[in-house]
Amino acid sequence: MNTLSHNSNPLYEYLSEFDKAQLKALYGILVHYWVNQKAFISKRNFFNLWCELNVLCHEVDEGFPDINDHELVKSYCHQHPYYFIDILDTGIVIKLFCKHLDDRLDHLTAMVQKLDTEGIWAACECANEALGLSENIDELVAEIEEHIKTYS
Repeated sequence: MNTLSHNSNPLYEYLSEFDKAQLKALYGILVHYWVNQKAFISKRNFFNLWCELNVLCHEVDEGFPDINDHELVKSYCHQHPYYFIDILDTGIVIKLFCKHLDDRLDHLTAMVQKLDTEGIWAACECANEALGLSENIDELVAEIEEHIKTYS
């Protein structure tokens, strides 16, 4: 768990300026690198983040499924992958990201800074370099942007 106070956490400082569109782009990038490389967040913290987001969404939105029905929640999340960004206040999402993101935080912070200042392409390039990958960034960015457009 990230124990730095928000005031001294560079990741939090960059993320605190993000709007919903930037958070969706970041989440798209994070999911890609987590699914393919298990990068930026441990499996346990990914699960904990997901559970906390679901509890909060259930509290805020009466249309959110019963959190005790795992299959229904899972189905809802697949149909609405950016649900928590749309339902919750961005400040809450950012705090939870900072609490649970726990792997290669220096690289993640650099990627978030690139996302903020230069966009998705630069952020993916930064992540590829940090992880020693040679993925096609143009294809990756197109996939992320299309996914956000489809599910937002």
